[in-house]
Amino acid sequence: MNGTSNTGAWVVGGLILIVVIGFGVWWWNGDRSGTDVVVTPSPTATTTDTTPAATPIVREDRTNSDVASVIAGIPEASSFASLFASTGVAASISKTGTYTIFVPTNGAFNLLTPGTLTNMSATQKKRLVQYHVVSGRAVDTSAVETSTIMALSKDALNFAVHDPGNSAMVNGAFIIKQYKAKNGIVYLVSGVLVPPEKPLN
Repeated sequence: MNGTSNTGAWVVGGLILIVVIGFGVWWWNGDRSGTDVVVTPSPTATTTDTTPAATPIVREDRTNSDVASVIAGIPEASSFASLFASTGVAASISKTGTYTIFVPTNGAFNLLTPGTLTNMSATQKKRLVQYHVVSGRAVDTSAVETSTIMALSKDALNFAVHDPGNSAMVNGAFIIKQYKAKNGIVYLVSGVLVPPEKPLN
C-alpha cells in the first residue's frame, strides 16, 4: 500500500507543479497592467538640432484680413515679409484670389548658409518667394492628404500630413501656425523653402 500511496502523492504533486508552471507562463506572457508598460513614441514627435519637434498647429482666424496683410502683421516673420514686398510678389497677390502661403520664421532665415540671400540676383529672390506661394488653392491641413503641390514659381512642393489637422510639413519644414485669411491660408513654417536648382540648358 505504501508504494501505491507514494505513487499517488507523486502524481498529485506533479499535477500541481504543472498547473503552477502553466499559470506562471500565462502570467508572464499576458497583460500585466500596472507593471511593465512599454510606450511607443509617436513617429511625429522627433527632433533634430535645427528642427523643432512636431506639435499641434496653432490656428488663428484672420478672415477680416487678406493674406498679404496677415504676412505683414506676423512679428516673427519680418524677414519674409520684407522679401515678399521688395520682390513685387506681394503686389501680384490679388485680394480676390485664393492662396496658400508658407512663411518662414526669422529664425529659419538665420539657419541659411551666410550669404545665401545676398548672393542671389533679384530674379532668384523673386523665385524664392514665389516658391512659398500656392496660387488658386487654399491647402488646409485638416482636409488634404500628403501630396505634391505646384508653387507659383512652377516648382513642386512636397506637402506631408502626419496627423490631419494637427501635424504637417512642407519640404521637411514643420508647420507651426495657421492663419485663415479672407482670401486663403497663411502658414508659419520652421524652415526656408529653397527651390530646386534649374537644369542647365
